[in-house]
Amino acid sequence: MIVVLAILGLATALVAPSALRGIDSWRRRAELDSLLDQIRALPGNARASGRAIVLSDGALKSKDAPLRIASGWTLSVPTPWKVNANGVCLGGQVSIGNSYGSRTIVVAAPFCDPILRP
Repeated sequence: MIVVLAILGLATALVAPSALRGIDSWRRRAELDSLLDQIRALPGNARASGRAIVLSDGALKSKDAPLRIASGWTLSVPTPWKVNANGVCLGGQVSIGNSYGSRTIVVAAPFCDPILRP
């Protein structure tokens, strides 16, 4: 019985770190997917509100930020860009990062199609 418990403990010790890394990777991917969905929704949000949405570092820090990200992540806009009130996206870039690194999302006009760059 002790031998069986020792073998199970050893197997758990070998598998647990990779399982935890996998869970952490899924969480990071889910947060990135959420941001991409928010970018895709910008034209509809602009049309629904009847106001243009300007994306800049200042706008991301405001109370009514057009894009939201979980704590532990950074979000910035190198050059301000805008989505017109009629839903036409002028395109730009968004940089996202965390302790594992950063990525650039290029947003293509006119539909705000996000393209993930390394």
